[in-house]
Amino acid sequence: MKEWHWILWIVAGIVLTRIPVLGVYLRVVNTAVHEVGHALTALILQGEVYRIELFSDTSGTATTRSKNKFTAFLVSLSGYMFSSVIAYVLFLLIHDSAEYFILWGLIILFALILILYVRNTFGIIWLLGFIALNGWFLYLEKDVLVRYAACCYAIVVLVDSVLSAGVVFYASITQPSKSGDCYNLQKNAFLPAFFWGLIFVSFAGFMAWRVWINFLA
Repeated sequence: MKEWHWILWIVAGIVLTRIPVLGVYLRVVNTAVHEVGHALTALILQGEVYRIELFSDTSGTATTRSKNKFTAFLVSLSGYMFSSVIAYVLFLLIHDSAEYFILWGLIILFALILILYVRNTFGIIWLLGFIALNGWFLYLEKDVLVRYAACCYAIVVLVDSVLSAGVVFYASITQPSKSGDCYNLQKNAFLPAFFWGLIFVSFAGFMAWRVWINFLA
């Protein structure tokens, strides 16, 4: 796509994710990716994942158990950074014309967490809806439709990874005890919540900049 096309996509992504109902559906894509980041890190570090929950306010939780404080620190650190990295990977795949791989990858990933970890009602309904909708896109085998869907998810993860990092950074300054991962990191690493909020928003901004330089400009 031309540069101005991507600018329109980004603007559309910001607008669409703020529309009631549709915005919730789209933003939960990033929430699910974020929680998968926590869960995957816990498993890699030989911890346990008890459950993942996705909520209608676009928040989510991953309940895990870590072997020690250092691994708990890495699990808390991983969510926002994982979303930013996945945003980059999605654009890399689109650049390589691998849009079908994106949809198949998301379907398989979300099906696994549905089977293994998600038990709350909204999370189950959302995951089933996502899997069914995108399975239908793949069944139709229309390249344009698959490409648009892949581009939409890539934009949503990119935009929301930056915006959600910005929100948690603000919360880490104004209400540290309600800043989620930032507060968990404060307890584990003894540095203030706003420091970790700054790390998250800086990393998200850096990855968004890399996406723009490498794939969109």
